[in-house]
Amino acid sequence: MIILFANQKGGVGKSTLAVLFSNFAVQKRKRKVKVFDMDFQQSLYNKHLNSDQLENEKLYEVELSSIPGFKSIHKRAAQEPKTLTVIDLAGKMDDDNLVQVFKGSELIICPFFYDEYSVTSTFEFCYVVKKLNPSSRIILVPNRVKSSVKYETLESVNQALSQFGELTTPISDRIDFQRLTTSYTPESLTPILDPIFNKLFDDHIDQDLEWQTETT
Repeated sequence: MIILFANQKGGVGKSTLAVLFSNFAVQKRKRKVKVFDMDFQQSLYNKHLNSDQLENEKLYEVELSSIPGFKSIHKRAAQEPKTLTVIDLAGKMDDDNLVQVFKGSELIICPFFYDEYSVTSTFEFCYVVKKLNPSSRIILVPNRVKSSVKYETLESVNQALSQFGELTTPISDRIDFQRLTTSYTPESLTPILDPIFNKLFDDHIDQDLEWQTETT
């Protein structure tokens, strides 16, 4: 199963959420995971290298890739239907190869901020994805939500975005995220993230894996 972490807006937490999700999948749900970093900044890949240097136990492998490389990733994923293939996609929409990426990903996880620019970019991203692949499943994640800020347009934004996909509960802005590695997730994040990721598995991932097992 291919799970894509994507949004055309950079800096909304795609890489961080991809790591958090991958750690959770291995440690809490005992799944085999392969991660591909398609972001130009290579932050996820570099985080993995840093974890290696600390001699931490590897939870999964992280490989560098490019958007045109998706064809090869898709082929490999088809050969290992029980493995979760996690992709951290670059924040861009001007590559024709993205068509095959959006059509070939079973689940698209899209983090965003409740600010005007991020919301606008997220609308545009979801609109394009749905045009390219009307059957795509998009999970929208309100990220780094500050408890001290009153978001006056929150309800209207949520209502508008819900036409494209399913919204999760918000993830608050916490300093704990800075301690994250590809081998370790701070326990203080468990109450926030476990309900979100468990719901993803229960509602989407496990059902797909059961179907794939029955048909392979």
